[in-house]
Amino acid sequence: MTLAIDGTGDIGGTSGAGEARQVRATRAKPAGQRATLRLTPAHFALYRAYLEGLEERTLHTHYGAPGTDVRVTRRTLATLRDTLTIAARRAGDRDAVHLLRLKPGSLPAEAHAGGAEGAGGAGGEAAVPPTLDAFRDAIDPDHVYSERDLLTLYLETYPPARSPTIDRKVARNRRLRERQDAALARMKAALVEAPRPDHELDGWLAPYLVTRLADAGVATFAQLLALIRRRRQRWYTEVPRLGALGAERIVAFVDQHAESLGYLSPLAMTPRRQLPAGHPALRPVARAPADVAPLEALRVPAELDGSAGLNRAPVPAHQAELNTDLQAVRAWIEVRGARSEATRRAYRREAERLLLWAIVAKGKPLSSLNTMDAADYLERFLADPQPAERWIGRGRVERFDPAWRPFAGPLSARSRDTARRILTAMGAWLVRQQYLRVNPFDGLAAAAPVPIDTAGRTLTHAQWRYVLQTVWQPDRALGAAPDRSAAARADRVRMQRDAFVLLLAYATGLRRAELAAATTGQLSRKALDGALEDAYVLRVDGKGRRRREVPMPAKLLDLLRAELRARAEPLALETAPADTPLVAHVVTGAALHPNTIGSLFKQIFARAAEQLARSYPGAAEDLRRASTHWLRHTFANHGLDAGADIRDMQALLGHASLATTTHYTKGDAVRQYQTVESFFNAALEGAGGPGPAAAVATEEADAVDADHGAGPAVRARCVAVHVTLRVAPKRDGGRGRARALERIAREVLAGFSPSARQGDVTVLQVPFESEDEFDRQVDDLMVAIALIAEQHRCTSDSEAWAEVDGERWRW
Repeated sequence: MTLAIDGTGDIGGTSGAGEARQVRATRAKPAGQRATLRLTPAHFALYRAYLEGLEERTLHTHYGAPGTDVRVTRRTLATLRDTLTIAARRAGDRDAVHLLRLKPGSLPAEAHAGGAEGAGGAGGEAAVPPTLDAFRDAIDPDHVYSERDLLTLYLETYPPARSPTIDRKVARNRRLRERQDAALARMKAALVEAPRPDHELDGWLAPYLVTRLADAGVATFAQLLALIRRRRQRWYTEVPRLGALGAERIVAFVDQHAESLGYLSPLAMTPRRQLPAGHPALRPVARAPADVAPLEALRVPAELDGSAGLNRAPVPAHQAELNTDLQAVRAWIEVRGARSEATRRAYRREAERLLLWAIVAKGKPLSSLNTMDAADYLERFLADPQPAERWIGRGRVERFDPAWRPFAGPLSARSRDTARRILTAMGAWLVRQQYLRVNPFDGLAAAAPVPIDTAGRTLTHAQWRYVLQTVWQPDRALGAAPDRSAAARADRVRMQRDAFVLLLAYATGLRRAELAAATTGQLSRKALDGALEDAYVLRVDGKGRRRREVPMPAKLLDLLRAELRARAEPLALETAPADTPLVAHVVTGAALHPNTIGSLFKQIFARAAEQLARSYPGAAEDLRRASTHWLRHTFANHGLDAGADIRDMQALLGHASLATTTHYTKGDAVRQYQTVESFFNAALEGAGGPGPAAAVATEEADAVDADHGAGPAVRARCVAVHVTLRVAPKRDGGRGRARALERIAREVLAGFSPSARQGDVTVLQVPFESEDEFDRQVDDLMVAIALIAEQHRCTSDSEAWAEVDGERWRW
């Protein structure tokens, strides 16, 4: 039923059996400015208390809308009175029309002694008992008593009078109250409707809120709830002209109708950082069995839990607790992921994805997967997880959020290769623990090594200088005059911090997590040979629990001291607490999260790119792509350009393998060109000299040289380098050594005219133009051998030596 009420009391509307019950009501408003009012149980509770005779302020305190004043409650009561009267008239309920418009408090439950009709003294005037509200103010100003206890105390203090007249009045009032309650119940049954997610907001919320939400594209409760759950306590920032107070009223309304609309997480009004660890709101929501969910909330049907998997091995007594696939996967993550939090997350991610795919997509336990399933998962599913709405989430969603999904999009070839290696290791561990009989990933063909494209992921010297200038001297870099305001001073403090963080990353090559974890307690003095001044190193606990020491240049320490003095609580390096972070928040002094450090560097590079784009758009585009990890590459390349040894760089970067370090370094374009030119010319000469055209050009060049008095060309001499190949698989019984040696002979040794071979020793002819160039060529040769061995899961302990001017050189 739909009712419309205007200022004249005219009624218009339609009714239908399938229509939602809705009342439109306006009071003292021109026609055409009608507001929709949808009645809820809260409205009837308010009106019942109003009929009891409670004061307006008390009604507003207990039943009014949060954040409003008593005038709103007064208008709501007027609208309710008119709405119920007209609805009763439409229904032909004359009893309700009369009873629901009686004066509030006109039907008291009892008549009290001393009242107007109570028995008084012989010639005296009886005392009038106070109202219940006045009694509350006198007896219970702090509102300690409940309504029931207060009423009991009131009746004890002012007991009802007794007389035939009073008894008849009390009986009549009781009958009228019962009829009034029944009339209110009939109206409630006819008009009340609980809000549902598919309902439009119009009529449920204040008109101005409905209008502002509509401007943001939110017209139904379902859209409103989706916005709140997606944006949490800051959801209202997406709604034009809606502030925190209006958002609080809306959330309060949703909470009042949680049974029909659904319960909101505390995160809807409380920032995540204010909730303690382990809070129920931070736990994943329970999902339906066999639904996509994080491991901690996954509910696996009994027939898919793996207790009867086709690939299950007989369970030994000491492994009885590993009875299901979920238990086995969790055990593997805890045991093998204990090395670091990053390792644990990577292992959990890949195991979780495989387990969910097996249960949800294949409908079989993980312990029933075979080699064909493993190939299907790695090559087809990971390349394009479908259906996308089930598997792919939007942006960064935390695991407790119902919108969480295991993928952010299709995986690249390199990511699929990482998944294959992790899952192969998991299968091998489960076989060793006698949980699986065979490893389904062992039967897959060895994947071709995925090339690592590191080209361009480093800053050139010119790009680096411009980025540093942007942070170090922003006014000059941006072409602006220095600003002396207080806000500018605060910006300069932040710029000082940013400059230090940038130089710290450049000078040390630390990862984001290592920068975030660095503290003053990890700095220590170190004596250097040939120097008396103090030298400082930073102790770093890196990936794989590998500890290393990174030098801290003296000027970088001076910047650290200045940055410590500029903090909100000034500190001195020598007396600062050991847990003082090197990279800190400019206001709180707390350590920055690794993700925050990543965002900080992105902002620095973006600022530099914005200014550089005016003159050098190509270089600016490189800076827009740059990240924290680019500074590790820059550290390695600039260090090698300055003459550092690649093995020193391996130690400073914390790489377990030299091959990984070579991926960080860029080639010398000039040296590469000269190398190709040299062996190409040698190949032509070995075939009998250049062709006719080249011969003519050579003769003309010789003639020109003769005219200028140039002597004959001096050819670079070659030095015999004896290379001993020692290549072995990383694990017993491993394969790949023969293939590695074949590639080394074909791709590395063949370029240096091997002249003799005795067992594993090969003699190469390496051009000798200068000592530095010769040393670099042999060093690069040894690196290439190590890199090929690494690609075939082998280690290389190869050695080389050569006689140079009577002195034996070794590599």
